[in-house]
Amino acid sequence: MKYGSMNSKTKLILWFCLLLALLISMAVPAVANPEPQPEVKPPVEDKATRPIKHVLVIVMSGVSMDALLHTYTPTFNELIKEGVRVEQSSGVYPTKGPSALASLITGANPERHGLLKPSQKLNAESVFQVWQSRGLVTLLAAGPEEEFAPLSGGFTHKAFVAGGTDKAITDRGLELWKNAKPFATLVVLSQAEKEAKTKGPYSQDHLKAITESDQQAARWIRMLKEAGLYDDTLTVIVSDYGLAPRSQERTMQNIDRELIVPLLMRGPRLKTGVTIPPARTIDVAATLAQLTGNRVPAQSEGAVLWNAFLPNAELNQESLYEKRVNDLALQNLNLAREAYQLAEDKININGRIDDLQEQKQQMQNFTEEKEQTISSLERKVTWQRYLIGAIVLLALLGFLVEYWLLRKRFLLFD
Repeated sequence: MKYGSMNSKTKLILWFCLLLALLISMAVPAVANPEPQPEVKPPVEDKATRPIKHVLVIVMSGVSMDALLHTYTPTFNELIKEGVRVEQSSGVYPTKGPSALASLITGANPERHGLLKPSQKLNAESVFQVWQSRGLVTLLAAGPEEEFAPLSGGFTHKAFVAGGTDKAITDRGLELWKNAKPFATLVVLSQAEKEAKTKGPYSQDHLKAITESDQQAARWIRMLKEAGLYDDTLTVIVSDYGLAPRSQERTMQNIDRELIVPLLMRGPRLKTGVTIPPARTIDVAATLAQLTGNRVPAQSEGAVLWNAFLPNAELNQESLYEKRVNDLALQNLNLAREAYQLAEDKININGRIDDLQEQKQQMQNFTEEKEQTISSLERKVTWQRYLIGAIVLLALLGFLVEYWLLRKRFLLFD
């Protein structure tokens, strides 16, 4: 009995020791091999406040949004996913010559900047002149100098390629960029414009030239990526104006083909993969100035595209939309003023037209009266001529009768 009791206690002690050993064995690896702590990574820089180190503006001249959609442009389509695309960006009128490009970089309409022909002078400040005034290096890569000379103010370095293709312009521009490392660069690719004017808008040569412009834009982006500057660069791909087939009937489609152009922006402080409502090409200069922390060009009439910005500590999303709405309200007010002025001018012109029509009617009535008077006088003159002719005939007849009578009388005496 005593032996059995001791045996039960021994078993209990053994079970206790086994349990204790098991607990110790489970605890020791945990102490020997502590769980790995998560790697402490440096804080990621906020894109909304990331500084902009470079600005690259690529202009595909003579390319409408409709023409862009009719051809192969992988670079533009890829950048849509990374930046902000304007749904419908409207250009300016007139589109001939350097007028539209001048409006793009100054934010001023043609009647304000005054550059309608290459021989004229640009009377407005460009955003590149704003940057240059702050000591920042700028670069222009474009076609013939005589064509782009009026726009060359505000550029530290210039790469003019006479009669060059988009590839030649890019080659020269990239060479200068790598040497100068400018803050802001304007690249004007005009091969599509030339093909549209010579071979016709929407011709195969025109569409191929648009694809070529897209490929040259890809070379600039590739250069930035290789230099490790792509994420620090504000990149803009835009057109100054479009070209449409000319026809006797000016349809809305043809007007849109000239007026609506592509506009895409990507880089620091901008949203990613969004499409914003319609804007204008003259809004580009003011937006670039605001993004880079500079003043808006002096004669600019454009508005900042606040709805393309990322919210930050100073401006939340609601504030950005409010600023954009306020700007649009001011634009609407200005349009209302212009509409009022146009309506007043129209009334004045219609009044002048009515006066001219009344004067014209008076002149017609006066002319008719004079014509009637002239006709009456002509008839009187005609009758007078007939009367004089009759009198002359009667006189001749009387002379003959008298001659016959006298001759007969004198013959009687013979």
